[in-house]
Amino acid sequence: MKKIILSIKTQLIITFIAISSIIIFVVTYFNFISNVDQEKNSFIQNSIIQANLLADFSVSPLVFSDKEGAKENLDKLKNDTNIQRVIIFDNNQNIFAQYNPHKLENPSDIKYQEISLDDKNNGFLNYGILKISVPLKHKDEIYGILYLEKSTKIITKLLKKVFKDVIVFTLILLIIIYFICIFLSNYLLKPILFLAKSAEEIATTQNYSTRVEYNSRNEIGSLYKAFNKLLKDTESLTNNLEEKVNIRTKELNLKTQELELSLDNLKKTQQQLIESEKMSALGNLVSGIAHEVNTPLGNAITSSSIIEKETSLLIKEFQEGTLKRSSMETKLDILSKSAKLLNKTLSYASDLIKSFKQISIDQVTNDIRIFEISHYIEDIFLTNHNKLKLIPVKVQIESESDIMIKTSPGVIAQIFNNLIQNSIIHGFENLEYDAKISVFLKTQEEYLIIDYIDNGVGINEDIKKKIFEPFVTTKRNAGGTGLGLNIVYNLIYQKLKGSIDVISEKNLGTKFTIKIPLIYSAEGKK
Repeated sequence: MKKIILSIKTQLIITFIAISSIIIFVVTYFNFISNVDQEKNSFIQNSIIQANLLADFSVSPLVFSDKEGAKENLDKLKNDTNIQRVIIFDNNQNIFAQYNPHKLENPSDIKYQEISLDDKNNGFLNYGILKISVPLKHKDEIYGILYLEKSTKIITKLLKKVFKDVIVFTLILLIIIYFICIFLSNYLLKPILFLAKSAEEIATTQNYSTRVEYNSRNEIGSLYKAFNKLLKDTESLTNNLEEKVNIRTKELNLKTQELELSLDNLKKTQQQLIESEKMSALGNLVSGIAHEVNTPLGNAITSSSIIEKETSLLIKEFQEGTLKRSSMETKLDILSKSAKLLNKTLSYASDLIKSFKQISIDQVTNDIRIFEISHYIEDIFLTNHNKLKLIPVKVQIESESDIMIKTSPGVIAQIFNNLIQNSIIHGFENLEYDAKISVFLKTQEEYLIIDYIDNGVGINEDIKKKIFEPFVTTKRNAGGTGLGLNIVYNLIYQKLKGSIDVISEKNLGTKFTIKIPLIYSAEGKK
């Protein structure tokens, strides 16, 4: 519902007319009521006087039983149209004579002296019938009763005329008051409304050099002077403010340029840190692979030496003719086992080198390609096997199916390398039970959900809320940089357009939930 807004001029006129109307109504009402009571009492008093005069003229005919004389006196009442009827009763309440032009029924149980108004259901200002009974007496002796009924139409007519005149007078008075209100509102409010309009225009144009004029020494003149002074002060303040704004703008531009330069430097530093972390991880990867490949290669050399030795012995015995069946079977068995061991160790070394080659290329190039995520994560753990077996750590990787994803495998490798490093350094330190890392993979609409869980010592409450901030670490004295999880956070949010959440409780382990798009998009999902 739209709210009706009235101007101050309209409100003043309505208020003035409302107050005047209430005052006029109250005064008129009490004046009219007073006139009504006065006219009614006057009518009753005149009617009582008339009844007493008729009683005086009717006593003598009643005493002398002169009905003709009584009738003659009553017939003189024909000229008074307000008289409904007049009846003369004797002491036995028998009718002696009457004037009854309307043939009304005779009343009963008439009292010697009574005045009443029968005003039931007679309408506005209609008081019905005035009934008067007076005793007919001579020298204190009562001979009968004179009963008079008189219509009040004459006062009704008079009062209605008075009421009509009051209404007309009230309307005329209200019209006069309305025009007086308009005149006064124009006289008093016009300069104020002009001032309000000027203030609105100045607020819109912001031209504070404007001045308003009003030649008067009253309160409105003082208001105009105060308004002009306010404009002058505002103009002065505005000019000073503009100068200060210009100075501050120049300073702000300089600061902005400095901040932009600092931001560029920060981004470069951040990228350098990421690259440095990447190279560090790659170096650790090379070191781990070298150490990990060393064992199968050593086994392969041992196996090849055994094969070489046994083969030489076998050839020598064959050439000398001393080769026996049992000796040949023994040497062939040794050769077979050595060949199997050689093949197994070389296959394991080949798998390690293959994983190292793929992961190292991914970390260097950061190309986008389609690959199966669970097998790739297994390769990442395989390249970190050298670190994990020192604790040792049991690794569990579960996937709802073979999940194909199109993203940067190098970023995935960098994320998991940092998470594995974080678990080893922080989660499994001084662990008194078997260490375990679990990875659960599932899809949810257009996203891949990765749950990385370790059963380590958890994260302290005082740093849990800021673990993704740079340089936050509990191992600063032990060489920790505090950049691992910050790099993970930035890689997920900035590179993969995903999100990461952490849940951890003291001595109950830590769970990282990573959500990334199944199909990489440089802009990310809206």
